[in-house]
Amino acid sequence: MLTNGLDITAVVGNIWYVALGFIIFDLITGSLAAAVERKLNSSINYIGMIRKVGEFIALAFLVFCDAYFGVNGLLIKLGIGMIVAYEGMSIIENFSRIGIDVKFLTKFFDKNKVGKGDK
Repeated sequence: MLTNGLDITAVVGNIWYVALGFIIFDLITGSLAAAVERKLNSSINYIGMIRKVGEFIALAFLVFCDAYFGVNGLLIKLGIGMIVAYEGMSIIENFSRIGIDVKFLTKFFDKNKVGKGDK
């Protein structure tokens, strides 16, 4: 619920909760991966939080673009889909950094970002 009784689902739809869930789950798995690697650093976490805020700002921009072009939520859903895809990839990379075996998925990712054991 936003201010003045405006419901976010009226603007974006129920897919908003999926994107929010992926973002929160990425924050959790990223913190766990940093703890496992003993790289838990508040300045790095701060940069990550700024990126998450940037995703919400981009989503707000898409809401305005969608209203301007009158495409009935198509741009919003596209933007949320891209956020979910980006966060999903990040979650998989975090799983690899934690030590969870996801080689069948990480073989398509950048070798510098995933766990050292993935080949």
